[in-house]
Amino acid sequence: MNNRILRSLRLWTLAIMLLCFTLPIQAQAQRNQSRKPDRVKVINRSTSVNKGGARGSKVAALPQNTKVLTHRNVNYHYRNGVYYRPTNGTYLVVNPPLGVRITSLPANLPYLRRGNNRYYLYQGVYYLPVGNDVYEVVDAPVGAIIDRLPDDYETVELDGKVYYRLNETYYKAVLEANGNVVYEVIRV
Repeated sequence: MNNRILRSLRLWTLAIMLLCFTLPIQAQAQRNQSRKPDRVKVINRSTSVNKGGARGSKVAALPQNTKVLTHRNVNYHYRNGVYYRPTNGTYLVVNPPLGVRITSLPANLPYLRRGNNRYYLYQGVYYLPVGNDVYEVVDAPVGAIIDRLPDDYETVELDGKVYYRLNETYYKAVLEANGNVVYEVIRV
C-alpha cells in the first residue's frame, strides 16, 4: 500500500512539474529607471550667498569680463561660476544647461572621484574635464558623496522622506560612523 501511495505521489509531482514547464510564462523585466515621485512637497528653501546673484534673480548689467558662451543657439554669459542669460533688456541668473563647455573654473574648486572620473562641483553644478582646460556641465553622478550642500537647495519631502534638491539633483543625508552628516546624490 505504501508503494502505491509513493508511486502516486511521484506521478503527481512529475505531472505538476511538467505542467509548470509547459505553461506560458509572462515576465516583465525590471529596468533600473528613475521614477517620478508620487508627490513632492517643498518644505524649505536655503538662501544664496552666490556673489553673482541667486538663481532666478535679474541683474541690470553684467559683471566685467564675462565670457559669451553659445549653447544650442542660446547665448549665455559666464563669469566665475555664474551663468547669465539675456532677457528683455536685463540678465537672468540661470542654471547652466547640460553639455555647455567652459575653459575656466572658479579657483580652488574641490573635486570628487566617482569611478575613473574626477568631477568638480561649484554651487550645485558638476563639471567633468573633457580636454585640456575644457570642462563640461554634466549630471550629478549618482552615489557621489559631498560633505555640504550647495547654496539655494530646497528641503523637500518625497513619499514621506526628507531629501534636498538643487538643479533637479536630489541628495539624501547619510550619517557616517564618525557622526558626521554627508550627502549622497540619489536617483529619484
